[in-house]
Amino acid sequence: MLFSRHKIKIDVCINYGNDDIEYKKIVAEPGISALVALAKVADIEYTPDESATCHHGAMVTVINGFKVDINHFWIYYIFENDQEGWKLPICTPDSFKIMKESRAAWRYHTGACGKDMQRYGPLSTSTCISKVKRCNRQF
Repeated sequence: MLFSRHKIKIDVCINYGNDDIEYKKIVAEPGISALVALAKVADIEYTPDESATCHHGAMVTVINGFKVDINHFWIYYIFENDQEGWKLPICTPDSFKIMKESRAAWRYHTGACGKDMQRYGPLSTSTCISKVKRCNRQF
């Protein structure tokens, strides 16, 4: 491609919370939202901005058939390749712009165990050696 030097590589990971993790790669223009990056690799549904109900921005409700409900929800994490560790963005995925080579991971969490988000990273599984924030596996 003639303009490929202006594109960025993004790894998109989806952790279904049952030791099943999908890894996909895309090449996109800088500034793509985390939501659009996810939509390029998965069948998704989301609720758009509903500012009248204090819900500012899109909320993902289904990824590849895994739906949010009273006990389950999707959270996304970002790992920028020149930074250390995963971070939880403080904005909705349609607002988060990916500007450089990064990894975006989505994890299906169980609401019954809210400590999961604090204890486990987005790619941890039951066979992961270290479940505390960082996993020793190389991704």
